[in-house]
Amino acid sequence: MAANLGERSLADVHQEGLDEILSGLAHFYPGHSSHDIHSVGLPILDALLEVFAPKPLAVHRCQSPSEPVEQQTVEDEEMLLHSESPAGQVYKPDEIHAAQDMPDGNKKQQVPIVEISSSLSASGKSQLLYYLTALAILPRKCGDISLNGQEASVVFIDTDDRFDAERLRTVARGIVLQQRGLSEPGLGPQHHVEPLLVSSLQHVHVFRPKSSSALLATIHTLESYLFDLSRHRSASRPLQMIAIDSATAFFWQDRLRDEVARTEEIGRPQAEIDSERKQRNSFHLSDLYTEVVKELKGLQSQFQCAIVYTTTVSGGRVSGPGHYDQSHAPIPSLRPALPAPWGTFPTLRLIVHRSSVRPFPPSMAAHAAVKDAPSRQSVVQQGKISAWVNPWGRDEWPRRIVETIEANNGGGFSFYIRDSGVEMTDP
Repeated sequence: MAANLGERSLADVHQEGLDEILSGLAHFYPGHSSHDIHSVGLPILDALLEVFAPKPLAVHRCQSPSEPVEQQTVEDEEMLLHSESPAGQVYKPDEIHAAQDMPDGNKKQQVPIVEISSSLSASGKSQLLYYLTALAILPRKCGDISLNGQEASVVFIDTDDRFDAERLRTVARGIVLQQRGLSEPGLGPQHHVEPLLVSSLQHVHVFRPKSSSALLATIHTLESYLFDLSRHRSASRPLQMIAIDSATAFFWQDRLRDEVARTEEIGRPQAEIDSERKQRNSFHLSDLYTEVVKELKGLQSQFQCAIVYTTTVSGGRVSGPGHYDQSHAPIPSLRPALPAPWGTFPTLRLIVHRSSVRPFPPSMAAHAAVKDAPSRQSVVQQGKISAWVNPWGRDEWPRRIVETIEANNGGGFSFYIRDSGVEMTDP
């Protein structure tokens, strides 16, 4: 009797994880939501992310008295099956049922993963990353002035060993001053802006791994670092972004190690090779990159943060498959710089390119070159960077994405790199 009563009592107990509780609180109290997981803070990028990873479809239907529950469920499943996903995939039946079991507003949510590529260095990738970092750490308001900041923290993984804290400070200062307009008389930026910048920059956590193995170890320890409140001051802030500058820093080094490892495997039994790979006693590039992406996805799932990383296509040229924007200008594309699973990792791929300077013809005389030099210098001093959605693989995109991108300037926009910071233009 007592055993039966205990079983019935346990059957009535509903268990919920912490993530479910927090999700429920965010649903009932939307004003207390820490940040929009679909946002990186830059309107043009948020709009492009909305194209490639639209917010999940929540089906809210009023069931008519004459409509059976079973028929309504079937129609809802058919709606999901025929909806176009960003990657051109269709939901499997088990995925549909899993999505229906999730709370409204959390169905198939996809947190942004952005790849910023170029064919050359010094093309503006890091500057755009600094701008996104500054937007993430700045407060939402400075007095009565809206700064459009996220009041969050950022993990910045500097694989190139080029992180410039002073430049990040300059970019953040530029955002504040652009929002404030002209400084008020007698209230210079030193008295109001600088303390705000110092307090904001404390929420950028910089790591400098020296190899891909060190990068993996760094990513693996990030969770324990972020939850150890004695090691940083970002306990009250959400993690907005994990930035990696750059993901291709160790690629050729990894390729060399991979080729050496494969050469050493020649003539050895396959079972012995597989055993060493399983125990991680031998280096394989695909195994390492799979583990890095897996760890990043785990962190993203844990903290609901964006991942933004830069890549350089070494020795590659910007070339296109023949697509054109509204002005009939060709839209160049770049083949992904990294192999799988990096190739299928990003939600949105961007290419950035500095405005080209017309070279001097070989036959030009010295006095003509001196006369023509100012026009070329003006292009350099302008500091214009063009950015656009990488159309690589465009033929496999759903028609909805292609049409939306074409209707929005081909997914292109521009920004300017100044001594005073980074200036975004309205596309």
